[in-house]
Amino acid sequence: MTNSDSIARLQAEGWQVKAYTMSSSQTYLQGILFALPFVLLAGGMYRVFLLERAVLLDHTSLIFLGIIIVSLPVHEGLHGIGWKLAGRLETGEISFFIRQGMPMCTCKAVLDTRAYLTGTLFPFLILGGGSFLFLIAFPGTVSLLTAMVNLVLPGADLAIAYKVLRSGAVRIADSPDQAGFTGAFYKGEQQDEGV
Repeated sequence: MTNSDSIARLQAEGWQVKAYTMSSSQTYLQGILFALPFVLLAGGMYRVFLLERAVLLDHTSLIFLGIIIVSLPVHEGLHGIGWKLAGRLETGEISFFIRQGMPMCTCKAVLDTRAYLTGTLFPFLILGGGSFLFLIAFPGTVSLLTAMVNLVLPGADLAIAYKVLRSGAVRIADSPDQAGFTGAFYKGEQQDEGV
């Protein structure tokens, strides 16, 4: 069953649907704004407390490129793992694909809010949190760049999580085409108009 089939079935049962998706420019802007406090925290902590014992390397652009090449597919894979575990999903309900040269992951099942948030925030918690701890344990060029990449990548995920919490949604379907979720489901008149 696809997201649109699930949405149609829930609408037939009396649930209301509202889309919460972002354009590419909104995704980048909101992603940067939501990630900025964490990036500033990591960078400030590194500069003030860790720089003295940091291992500094040359070729930062190659290191940065390598970190991005590894982090992007791992980030998307963690979305899938989070949704699969939290939603107790069957095989085939998570889709991995490449769009415009970028790895992507989408959940085809309609999930409750908690399960959707788990999958959405899993890369931030695992990669972002792990990179932050790696920076503290082994300060240097590699750990700083790893922390910066893995704190910026989930910025849009943080924006989506904020929208989920503000929406008051009970059930959520991930958007297969855009950043965000295609429907927040409500029974009756519980919809939050301020989002």
